[in-house]
Amino acid sequence: MNPTLQKLREIAQESVMSVQDLELKDQRLLATRAQLAAPLLRAFADVEQEFVRVAVLRQIWPTDFDRRDDRVSGLLVEKLGPLTTPYGLKMALPHGFLSFEVTLKKEECPVFQCIRDTNGQRPLTMDFPDGQHWLDYFYKVIAEVVEL
Repeated sequence: MNPTLQKLREIAQESVMSVQDLELKDQRLLATRAQLAAPLLRAFADVEQEFVRVAVLRQIWPTDFDRRDDRVSGLLVEKLGPLTTPYGLKMALPHGFLSFEVTLKKEECPVFQCIRDTNGQRPLTMDFPDGQHWLDYFYKVIAEVVEL
């Protein structure tokens, strides 16, 4: 075989392999993020049928709060990430949204983030040193909105 064609064939095979490697790496990173976020998702599942205070619903949806779901599950805007491996939550709260998500740094160190997105202002990002502090903040937020 011609050396030029052989070199081109090697380059083509390497690019196909590198695309497959990237896909596998992305799947592995998503699985890691989902695994780290699992305690948060379980905690949300534990409280999603609890009632939200009417005053909180009134602040979130002033015009139609009485037609909205009055349980914690009604505050969920979306689960972040793929349906099979979510790595966070985005919830509606008074004056905006609050997201809890797990990201990974380049060294694959987990970063537990909470992003408060208020109407008309820049988002405020809070990074937590570990999953337990992040989860404790989630509990604090939920305790403020539920009817106990």
